[in-house]
Amino acid sequence: MVKQVRAERTRQALIAAAAIEFDRHGYAGTSLSAVHRACGMTMGALTFHFRAKADLASAVCQEAEAITRGALTRLTPMGALLPVVEFTLVVARLLDEEVTVRAAARLTQERAVPSRWHTVWRDVLRDLVVLAPEPPGPGCGPRPEELELLAVYLTAGAEAALREGRTGKEVLAQLECLWALVLVTGSPRGADDCRAVASPLRDPS
Repeated sequence: MVKQVRAERTRQALIAAAAIEFDRHGYAGTSLSAVHRACGMTMGALTFHFRAKADLASAVCQEAEAITRGALTRLTPMGALLPVVEFTLVVARLLDEEVTVRAAARLTQERAVPSRWHTVWRDVLRDLVVLAPEPPGPGCGPRPEELELLAVYLTAGAEAALREGRTGKEVLAQLECLWALVLVTGSPRGADDCRAVASPLRDPS
């Protein structure tokens, strides 16, 4: 039992170290030697758990998928715009705060290994918009399919902005601003909806 606990701790430490390397250098720029040195372990300890770099990258992606899925489980379809707004902010926070998630996002973009990270959040997003009602008329808000597309583009934009060096605070503020613009131009209750976005969803920190 003690050996199993120790082995799992070693495995998790290797995944954490690999996530940092993949996030900084990408798949091609990361070596197993760099990972085991960063982790303070031997190459033998690393290859005992992960025979190849692809196995290690896959483990990082799986860890990120679990983190992302867990963070998004509290978002429930309500047939309204607000959960979709919060969805984009939650994913942006994950990309800012969780190096494993950032690493998985980069590995997915590089198509280095099979990864379901984008699929995980796209599935949650689809569930959120599927019950969204059709707008009552022109200029009264986006249709569900438009809402999904907008959220996808905003999430991808947040990922790109963070990768380019924007801070999490900056990216969250930009997302709130863009959603406020959508709500102002798409709803006759523009000002009230703007306050609804900016107030309860702002990061309390």
